[in-house]
Amino acid sequence: MGDWRHRWIVSGDAANRFRSMQWRISNMTDYKWESQDRATAVSENAIRDDNAQERLAPAVTRHVLHAENGDLQYTAVAGYLDLTEENIGGSLAQEPSVKARVFITQYVGDADTDDHGNNSRPVIFVFNGGPGTSSAWLHLGLFGPRIVDVLQSDGVTACPPPYHLRENPQSPLACADVVVIDAISTGYSRVVPGEDANQYHHADVDVEAMTNIIRLWITRNERWNSPLYIAGESYGVLRGSRVAARLAVRYGVYLSGLVLISSPITFGRMGFGPGSFLGAHAFFPTYAAVAHYHGNHPELSMKEVLSEAEEFADTKLLWALNQGHRLDTSTRATIVARYADLTGLSRDVVEQANLSVTPQQFRTELLRSRGVVLGEYDARFTGWNEDQLSRVPEADFTDQAVRGAFAAGINSYLRQDLEYKNDLNYELDTTRVRPWRTPSDFHRNPFHVIGALAEAMRVNRSLRVLYQVGHYDLCTPFYGAVSDVALLPIPDELRGNITVHEFDSGHMIYLDEESRIIQSRQIRDFILLRK
Repeated sequence: MGDWRHRWIVSGDAANRFRSMQWRISNMTDYKWESQDRATAVSENAIRDDNAQERLAPAVTRHVLHAENGDLQYTAVAGYLDLTEENIGGSLAQEPSVKARVFITQYVGDADTDDHGNNSRPVIFVFNGGPGTSSAWLHLGLFGPRIVDVLQSDGVTACPPPYHLRENPQSPLACADVVVIDAISTGYSRVVPGEDANQYHHADVDVEAMTNIIRLWITRNERWNSPLYIAGESYGVLRGSRVAARLAVRYGVYLSGLVLISSPITFGRMGFGPGSFLGAHAFFPTYAAVAHYHGNHPELSMKEVLSEAEEFADTKLLWALNQGHRLDTSTRATIVARYADLTGLSRDVVEQANLSVTPQQFRTELLRSRGVVLGEYDARFTGWNEDQLSRVPEADFTDQAVRGAFAAGINSYLRQDLEYKNDLNYELDTTRVRPWRTPSDFHRNPFHVIGALAEAMRVNRSLRVLYQVGHYDLCTPFYGAVSDVALLPIPDELRGNITVHEFDSGHMIYLDEESRIIQSRQIRDFILLRK
């Protein structure tokens, strides 16, 4: 499989969930709520209240991180960065107009400057995706100096409230300054009065805004010559890839590295529409991994199961899906039987799904005999449908397990530990960005960033990419990322710049304690290699 791909099959049972790919309207109730809310989007998304001045003031605090490699004194700043738009054609006396105020939490370690007066510490910019989710998940799950306890020792049972925040000795802050960015309309980030938030709920505008946020931060903090990194999770993979290219091409900002966590780099890997079978191919190894976790083929190791599943997906399954009704009855029965054997599904279900079982169908059918439904972001979690005959999951049980801890964690942490006061609702994730708009050719060509990531690597030939994915993720299939990387249009001499690591975990890899430690050390080593 090549040197660029590594498996990390970790024994701990833990949750991994992400707030990714929420661009889909899940039901008519959400749609009606969204439609009613749209009329007041400008006023409700704008920063406006009687305590605005106090709320706009940043909070600055001093702390010590007791990291694995020693103590680090650092300064934390929580507050707004004004996102400005240059007034093209205006006079020098005309100030750039403020379009939005973006909430940022930054951690800057004490460091000496180099011989040229530059701060030599790397900087890593961190964001989640959604679209519509804040960055609290990566903030309090992996990158921050403190993390929230979400799961009990069995790895799949949620901790009850009140929730506990603890120090994170593996935080990448030990080797790099960390800047956590909440995209516009998430967290505390809002447009200013008079601006319509909907203008930022578009893939292209979102990339331009995030690119400018990073450019403004390194300009105002005099960090243009520091080693720069981006870490994006789920939709943040697509955003981060495009931002890396935009920074290089538009502003000459060359990143040292890009950390991509969960999600393929094309939506096509999740598609199940007519004439599309990339989703059926990409999700199949995940089905086999999940079935193995829940007791299928106990005589085989995870590595053996994945090897067989990937070979089947790449050969017989892809061929059969392309053959369609040209398959003869005998050959089809053989392929259906193998599909069922590897995934733990009944042959009837596989046949009825026409060899193209969707994640929703898999979640409801795998453990139907036990009366439970699988979680989406991490299929090790289970729960119950009210209608036990339904073939549609009524909730994501991963989300149910972890949401309370992250909501309480981020609100208490910002106010108590970082002393930041803000009475706005911290939008952990929001439907107000829906419908998320993509480039106009999306319906003709699946939305992807393969070209953008390849361009970023060709333009900036020293750019390195660390890709981390989880086997139990039924939201964004790990094998889709593996396949996308193999198809990147880059020269052979650059292929050594990208490495994929697989974890025996879910979408939010870091909720599994053992996986989190390995994941953190990979990121640390990735940064230190170029420091």
